[in-house]
Amino acid sequence: MKTKAIIEHKSLPPFEPQLKAILEFGFDGGIRALETAGYKLGDDLVNDIAREHFNNGLFSSFGQTQSIIGSLFIELETARRELLEKVKQLRLDRSPAHQETVELLEAIANRQIILRRLMDGIVWVLLPKVWIANHFAVKRDVTQPDPEELKRLLAIASKQNGESKREINLVSDLTTFVQIGDILRIRWDENGTYLRLQEIKTGKINEMLCDIIESTGGILSEPTLTEIESKMGKHAGKQALRMVKQQEKLQRFASTAQNNSRPPEVPKNELMEALTKTVPPSIRSYLHKLPELIADVKLRGFAIQVIDDCLWLLGVSEKWLADFGGAEKLPHLLYHLKNPALQCQIEEIEALNQESPLINLAGHNMNHPLSRSPLIWYPKDLVLDVVTGRIIIFAQFDLTAFFKVAKNAGYDLTLVTDKEVKNNMRASGPMLENPNAYGVKAKFSNGNSLIFRPSVFRAVYSNLVPPSEILRLIAIVDRTQSQLG
Repeated sequence: MKTKAIIEHKSLPPFEPQLKAILEFGFDGGIRALETAGYKLGDDLVNDIAREHFNNGLFSSFGQTQSIIGSLFIELETARRELLEKVKQLRLDRSPAHQETVELLEAIANRQIILRRLMDGIVWVLLPKVWIANHFAVKRDVTQPDPEELKRLLAIASKQNGESKREINLVSDLTTFVQIGDILRIRWDENGTYLRLQEIKTGKINEMLCDIIESTGGILSEPTLTEIESKMGKHAGKQALRMVKQQEKLQRFASTAQNNSRPPEVPKNELMEALTKTVPPSIRSYLHKLPELIADVKLRGFAIQVIDDCLWLLGVSEKWLADFGGAEKLPHLLYHLKNPALQCQIEEIEALNQESPLINLAGHNMNHPLSRSPLIWYPKDLVLDVVTGRIIIFAQFDLTAFFKVAKNAGYDLTLVTDKEVKNNMRASGPMLENPNAYGVKAKFSNGNSLIFRPSVFRAVYSNLVPPSEILRLIAIVDRTQSQLG
């Protein structure tokens, strides 16, 4: 079980000082602006002028941070592409330098993902509603942007960022989850925050295609495509279709973000219709518990916390884990911490195999775009500790214990397995706690039932949501379906 990613390498400048400087500059921009204007943090919540200074300062520092991250990323990506060619030849030559080059490539890739997840964090902080992030992603894989194209888009965004203090333009390709549009514009005023995705197309052919698409209202008939291909070539016809699809995605996102229509993935039934009209509750997080856990780890090398009687957090230092014998031994340790009366014996192996796995929280959230980036956990020292791997926080969501808690609240929960699993349910992947399950069925007191997808329970890791909040969601659904009769 790998617990630490390679970040530092002798062929690269030290990364942690760079990351620390970026975090401090980027996320403290609002506070610096307040202090410069003679205000303090908190005044922005009660004073409109202070709020103006805070928001404008934050937008300004985020814009400058994007330029810094962009330059670093482009430098790393250029080096990565050169090394990919080099490593092929070293492997063919069976050169002893092959392994070191592979490690250098890994360090570069890990630095890139950290920088992109930092940009994800900036977007996350600025979004008016966190759920909007789900509608930016249209595919699972994260592509590597072309350095020259990225440089061009950064220049455009930087220019636009200088035009209004109340706006920030963020380059989509520098994030992992904004997968539609080239630039995300975020604007704020006294009434709220507004989003707009911008598509940047250059070149004579693209300009001509834009005019044709606009004149046809976005509908390309066969005769129109034939005419495009005869005048501009077959490639132009394919490009025109891609542009139309991209416009459709942009329009769908704009409609969803403004709450003017149901997101396309919401099934059309009475309950789902009712739930889409329900004001989403504010969701609590257990992020505030992590600093105390980290402090205990720094003091003793090991610490443990239990949340809602079913979520176990296990914090360990890199040194303690090495002395203990590695992460592979942690499930056995946790099993006996949960069951102190049981003696260690061979018969417990079967019970151990039924336990939910230990999930590396920072590792999981670093590699899953639609999660709360570890780069925006707090405080900053905690961020550096978990991102560099000096301290690892593992989480185990004990579903058996959670189902007992739910039972006491009046809900009968069971895993969705075997014949209950429909083909469309497999698309989002299985439960992290059980690879054979693709959701949880909740049976309500009136005999109705509803299947909750794995993403609901994955929020325990991805968004640091305590299990009690999932139970609260089930209660809201229960109340809504009961009202429908």
